[in-house]
Amino acid sequence: MFKSALLILALYAVAGCAHHSSNSAPADVFSGEQVRMIGRFAQHNDGEAAFTWPGSALEFRFEGTEAGITIASNGRTRFEVDVDGVVSDLWVKDGEAYYTLASGLEPGVHQLRLTRLTESFSVVTRFTTDPHTDGKLLLPPAAPSRRILAVGDSITAGYGVEGDSQACPYAPETSNQQLTYAALAAEELNADLHTIAWSGIGAWRSYGEEKPANPTILERYSRTLADDPESQWDITRYQPDAITIAIGTNDYWQGSVTDEYQLSMISLIDRIQRDYPDTPIYLIVSPMLTGAARDDQKARLTAMEEQHVHMLDLGKIEQADGYGCDYHPNTITQQRSAQALINRLRADLDW
Repeated sequence: MFKSALLILALYAVAGCAHHSSNSAPADVFSGEQVRMIGRFAQHNDGEAAFTWPGSALEFRFEGTEAGITIASNGRTRFEVDVDGVVSDLWVKDGEAYYTLASGLEPGVHQLRLTRLTESFSVVTRFTTDPHTDGKLLLPPAAPSRRILAVGDSITAGYGVEGDSQACPYAPETSNQQLTYAALAAEELNADLHTIAWSGIGAWRSYGEEKPANPTILERYSRTLADDPESQWDITRYQPDAITIAIGTNDYWQGSVTDEYQLSMISLIDRIQRDYPDTPIYLIVSPMLTGAARDDQKARLTAMEEQHVHMLDLGKIEQADGYGCDYHPNTITQQRSAQALINRLRADLDW
């Protein structure tokens, strides 16, 4: 079943998380030996794991009544804590501190997942210790057999999905990667998900640009840490079974575009196919585009179809369903898009 914003809000009070000062932080380092890591992490010899992409997660099992971990960050960052299916928010502050993730649990075996919801931008978060518990850590949960790679912009990152109307601006409090079409589909299909998404980014140009100025998705796609060009991801560490590419909203921010968008998309597809040959790729039409711009993008994506590359229209935002912040998809649109993606992957891949 899909997680809804109402369910998450209702569960906040059930499993509220507290944080403590770094003075009480354990003195060990992060080894990652008894956890399962989802997403792109840069693990260093000095005993820490750095990450930026939304949806990056750490999952572990423990026997006891409480658990926590030390996290360092260079900015305020929102996380989701899932303890035995009960979900709450955790806000990580600037600096390094020990955070209690669960407490007051019934004695026994528990499963906990900690997921970054906030976008990359320039905020780097780091696990600097392994999880701690008043009992003992157990073997980590088994990884799902299915894997999805989702490449996208603000829609895939969850910009404004929890907003109550188009009038609200961007805020970490209303942005939630776990409520996106990609995350919801992965949950329903029991698949691991790597999300490579950056708000405002395009294949050719980013939002607000007449001509390209900032790094495009082709440049950021290969990075372990989204804003660090020296941090390059080892593709052998994650081999997806399906890839979605939802890029184009920002290339079309002024309406129609030149052939540069199509040429840039072809370059992106070529790069991804070199990394993951024969893996099915789904080119998603932007739900935020309307009229001639939407027709043009759909036609260009259709023109790129080949044996392992498919155009996929998950639907557009319907005015009657409302909007998230800055006219982004809200939970209704994201859930509808997720169901369309689920149906297609089940049909194509026998999932």
